Amino acid sequence: MRVPITDIVDQPGASRSLRDAVDADAFGTDPWGTADGALVDPVVLDLHLDSVVDGILVRGTLGFTLDLPCGRCLVTQRRSHEVHVVELFIDPAKREDDADDEPGYDLLDAATAIDLSTMVRDALLLGLPLRILCREDCQGLCPTCGTDRNVTDCGHADRDPVDPRWSALADLDLPPD
Repeated sequence: MRVPITDIVDQPGASRSLRDAVDADAFGTDPWGTADGALVDPVVLDLHLDSVVDGILVRGTLGFTLDLPCGRCLVTQRRSHEVHVVELFIDPAKREDDADDEPGYDLLDAATAIDLSTMVRDALLLGLPLRILCREDCQGLCPTCGTDRNVTDCGHADRDPVDPRWSALADLDLPPD
């Protein structure tokens, strides 16, 4: 998603706000990692663009909604998230030769635009929860038959499942201590 910056570029101290709800397609076709297919449109941008000596400082929040499976029972859960971002888009004319800056964070088209696609994808992926649960006491799936134990009692919960790698030890007759 390209954003024109001609009104603030090369004017340190100048700033403006960017508030918009944008479809995920606007951020390019690069993969979204774990969020591929789970992202529910739109991505809500609440950003502030500040002109600084080295380029444009973008800061604010990104709001997004995901449909991801519960980590125990695999039932799809819809969750809304918000991540904070602070990124400096550097003017290539002011870049130092030995700088190890990430690609995708430069001013474009002779310093007339910035592309927010890389920043949004990076922030969204880093802001993903490690695991989603439908509820704290979710019982998950039965390891024996695969039944959702939140819905049905399959009767396997009373028995400890025997790991097939250790099943030969069940026939071992050991003397008592």
